[in-house]
Parts: sequence; structure tokens; C-alpha cells
Amino acid sequence: MKSVPLFGSPWRFSFGGYVKLDILTDFAGTGDEYQFVTTTIPVNGTPPPGSYSNIHAKETRFSFEMRNTREGIPFNKAFIEMDFFDETSTAPRLRHAYFQWGKFLAGQTWTTLTGLNMLPFLLDFAYGDALYGGREALVRWDQQREGAVSWAVALEDWNADSVDNPFNLPGEARYTFPLIAVRGTYKWKRGNGFVGGSLSQLRWDGDGGVPNDTVPAWSIVTAWRIEIDSEQESYIGLGGAIGDGSGANLINLSEGGNANAVLQQDGTLDPMSFWSALVSLHYEFSSKWSTNASVAWGTLDPVPFRGASELKASGAAHLNLIRHIAPEFLVGVEVMTGARVNTDDSDGTATRIQFSAMFSF
Repeated sequence: MKSVPLFGSPWRFSFGGYVKLDILTDFAGTGDEYQFVTTTIPVNGTPPPGSYSNIHAKETRFSFEMRNTREGIPFNKAFIEMDFFDETSTAPRLRHAYFQWGKFLAGQTWTTLTGLNMLPFLLDFAYGDALYGGREALVRWDQQREGAVSWAVALEDWNADSVDNPFNLPGEARYTFPLIAVRGTYKWKRGNGFVGGSLSQLRWDGDGGVPNDTVPAWSIVTAWRIEIDSEQESYIGLGGAIGDGSGANLINLSEGGNANAVLQQDGTLDPMSFWSALVSLHYEFSSKWSTNASVAWGTLDPVPFRGASELKASGAAHLNLIRHIAPEFLVGVEVMTGARVNTDDSDGTATRIQFSAMFSF
């Protein structure tokens, strides 16, 4: 974003965002009418909901940024971003709200292990199929270095309460300490990537004679972006994650229900393991035309008493063609197809086509 000075002070201010209109047709009656959420794909044996179309502008967003350029202080900024992707209203929804002072960052933003570097430009808002992480409140130390290697460590909020309770036992899921995330990043002339891990705790505080229980939760995550041309305009993205007890950090699994653990009849927590993988491509034919493709899959290993209709795995493939009318204005068309598998192995597929127009400012 371009910034302007606040005259008479060391502060600079910027305002940016975009307006985006989406026109979509869903051929299978997928449950979310605004984004292609694979967990809402109807499975075999359920009444066919029927196809539909929708036009909306909910992805439209705006952001504010403030920086202090006074001499003698480190790089700093405060950043706030909002959109309108609340499916129950048109009220603004907070996406990011954080401040940075040198290597220190605090607020709500992308988690330390969110691999945005591997993602292409997709028109569907739910482009994070099989993406680990998301936006959470956190504090992070990001040790950027001049060389190829850098690292970061953070304390983050997370969905520790994503615990299935099939026997309706009295109690509450909590965490004793925040999720701890560590990331090592490597950059070279033709790309960048990271390997990181997280450690956290699942905890159940039982009531009415139900015992308390705690189990560790962990994950290992990686994401890479490899430039395939000397101008660094086209690239391949690769990434994946594995873990145990922290499936709620995987976007497609968290959308399908409680993905961390199941509370057994004796009040003990039984964590579920998971894995995910993503391959993507961004290719620029010219300054006016580009294409993006992505294939992603995420799966959860169910444990005893996991509900038969709960999500076990889902994924999607996207392919689009983008026309840049001007640097500020683009239009595009995207085809996507996805699949869902439940614990009882019932499954379903869906296909959707989406047209978009987007004006950035």
C-alpha cells in the first residue's frame, strides 16, 4: 500500500483493500453458498439439495496501516484489516489487528506455521484447503537475518476446545498454556520455505465425578515456494503437515467438526492424528494473462466413538484463468471440484464454477 505523511509528525498513514464481486454456480448443492467449503459437500445417501447460483461481494475488504518513521527507532507499524465475510450479516469482520516493533509482533494475524508462501491466487475464498494455521491472537519474535536462514518463535491462541463429547459428560475443554510454535525459514535466489513445529496441550476439566485429563498435542509443518522462471513471476508451491491432537489447526478439518480429540466414556481424552498435503502452481503467460491451480487434501484418523457422520477427510482442486485489465482491475473464471469422506466411509463430490471481478485500491 502507498502511504502518505501526516504533516508535522513522523507518522505515515495508508489505506487499502479491494472490492470483489463473485458470481458462482454450484452443481451439487454444496452447503456454503459463498465459498467452496469441502466439509459441506453432501454425501451419498442424503437427499440431493440441488444446484444453485449466487452473486455476492462479501470478500470485499479494507485495511489501515500506521508507521512511525522517527529516527533512532526500529521498523514499526500497526495494521488493521476487515472484510464482510460474515454469512449472517453484512457487518465488518475483523481479520487482522496487530502491531510490530522491530522483531516483536503482537495481536491477531496469520499464525507462525501458516504457509501462505505456497498458495497461488485463487478466486474462491476458501482457498485454504488443507492449509495449517489461520488467523489467531499471538505474540511472536521473528528473528529476520540478512543471510539465508531466519527463525521465529511464538505463543498463540488455538482451538483447544475442539473436543468431541459423544457421551455428554459434564466438564469443559481448556488449555493450561498457549500453543508454542517454532519456525525456521530458508531463502535462496529461486524460492523460500520453512519447516516448523508446534506443541500444545489438550485438557478436560471434568465435573460431577468425571475425572480431569490432559494429553499433549503436536504438529510438524512445512511450506515451500519454488520460482520456475528467472523473473520470479511463476512458481510452484508445496506443503504439508502431520500431527496428533491438533487437527483443529487444519482449516478443512476444523470446518468439519471437533477435530482434536474424542472424550471417551471413562473421561479420558483420545487424540486424533492427521496429515495434509498441497501442490499448487502460479503461471504468468504475460503481463495480462495468468493461471493458477491447486490440489489439496487433509485427513483425520478417527478414534473409537467418533461420530459416523463426522468428517474423516476432504480436499479440493482449483483451476482458474485471470485477465488483468489494468494493475488495479482484474476478472477471472475458476472451476473447482472437491470430495468429502465421513467416518463411516460415506462420501460425496461437488463441482462449482465461479466468475469474479476485482478492483484494488
